[in-house]
Amino acid sequence: MLRQNVKTALPGALISPPIRDVEMEVVFGTPSKNCSGTGICMIAGRFPQGYTIPCPHAPAIIHCVPNQELVFRFRKHRLCDRAAQAYFSAGFFLVEESFALPQRLIRQWALPIDTIPPGRYLLEEYSGEWRLYFPLQTALQP
Repeated sequence: MLRQNVKTALPGALISPPIRDVEMEVVFGTPSKNCSGTGICMIAGRFPQGYTIPCPHAPAIIHCVPNQELVFRFRKHRLCDRAAQAYFSAGFFLVEESFALPQRLIRQWALPIDTIPPGRYLLEEYSGEWRLYFPLQTALQP
């Protein structure tokens, strides 16, 4: 993962790097199909403990690599078996229909896009998590 290390020429001065990670709840499915289908239906703030919704969902750590990509990290132990099988078993992540990015992230990270378009996206499996990559440039191309 990219870690920013901000160094300063002034000894003792402390400069905080911009925050590029946030944990949010990802609801799976297709927006126009009431969360059926593949892809991401919506991204919301974290749900309170004990809060339930009928749609498949999981927390994700979303990381922004400026002007390059968004990386969604899903920890395996926080995904139910059904969601893991349905969305993470193909070797790629299929988005049937574009989905909106939260306005909070668009503003905070000055993202050049507000939606992720349909397509097949790179999905990498690690021992404890899956990483899903959404290039920011693909949405800028005609």
